[in-house]
Amino acid sequence: MQISQPVKLAGIIVALIVIYFLVRGMFGGGDTQIEAAASPDFTVVTELTAPLEWRDEVTVRGRTKAERKVIVRSETSGNIIATPTAIGALVSEGDVLCRLSVDARRAQLAEANAGLAKAELDYNAAVKLGADGFRSETGVASAKAVRDQAVAQAERARLELEKTNIVAPFDGIYDARHAETGDFLSIGDPCATVIQRSPFLVVGAVSERDVNKISKGDRGVATLATGETIEGIIRFVAASADPATRTFNVELEVPNDDGGLRDGVTAEFTVFAKERSAHRVPRSALILNDNGDLGIRSLDDGNIVEFQPVRMLGETPSGIWVSGLEKDVRLIISGQGFVSSGQKVQAVDSSEHPS
Repeated sequence: MQISQPVKLAGIIVALIVIYFLVRGMFGGGDTQIEAAASPDFTVVTELTAPLEWRDEVTVRGRTKAERKVIVRSETSGNIIATPTAIGALVSEGDVLCRLSVDARRAQLAEANAGLAKAELDYNAAVKLGADGFRSETGVASAKAVRDQAVAQAERARLELEKTNIVAPFDGIYDARHAETGDFLSIGDPCATVIQRSPFLVVGAVSERDVNKISKGDRGVATLATGETIEGIIRFVAASADPATRTFNVELEVPNDDGGLRDGVTAEFTVFAKERSAHRVPRSALILNDNGDLGIRSLDDGNIVEFQPVRMLGETPSGIWVSGLEKDVRLIISGQGFVSSGQKVQAVDSSEHPS
């Protein structure tokens, strides 16, 4: 008996449908909702996982840096007659680092003070005569102008004399001497370098991927190439990237009360972000659904399979930290690849299942 062409075609379609469902049953299919089985015939192993406190960690390579490092320069010219502070010594604000020859500056100050004294007398006399009607207002104003000019000249002479002492601008360490006794300094020539002792900085750069994980005030721990370990607080995260490297500058502020830290030492520091709630799951529990979304399969109270999307936060030897799960979860840790969302199954807790 000859079979017609339409019948042949229908038979082929039926065969393909049967093959599709056989293959889907063997490999677990996707996560499309299906009717719950009348009687569960597949057993999965579950593990109860609860939200835990988790904090992200970002490791940054960088170097130590003094918060303030200043080259102190001369504000007048003259020969150095003394360098009274030793290199490496602790200095306080105002300590003399280089002393220049006074030359004629002391005499100029004395002359300016004498001129000021005379101008004060003349002005006071003019004011008295003006009050008695023997001096015009213009004459009094002229005497005042001369007095004010004498005040300015005296102040200028005093400052010029003070500038012969080149002093530390803040408390710190006398780190370098740039001139010796007998050298001639012009305005702007360097005398010494002063480094602020504390606090110190550890500076580095983080990638675009990690910059949002770090915030001002986060705790950080740095390990220096010298072997020291120091702890501090993030005080600065750049708002714009370096155009060449596309990285963001980060500064960790650390105490240095004992003065043990040095400027420019290679360092690696780990920043601990603020704590947040997350779940820790085995790597093997992570799957992809038909849409390519990363997630896990879990069971509800009725042993119905659910797919829950998650986002990976970090990895540790004990498992993967993920976000997106809001409560205690009956996580399927074995058999999740052979079940689909909406399917009813039997469940065995991992504590009761032989390993």
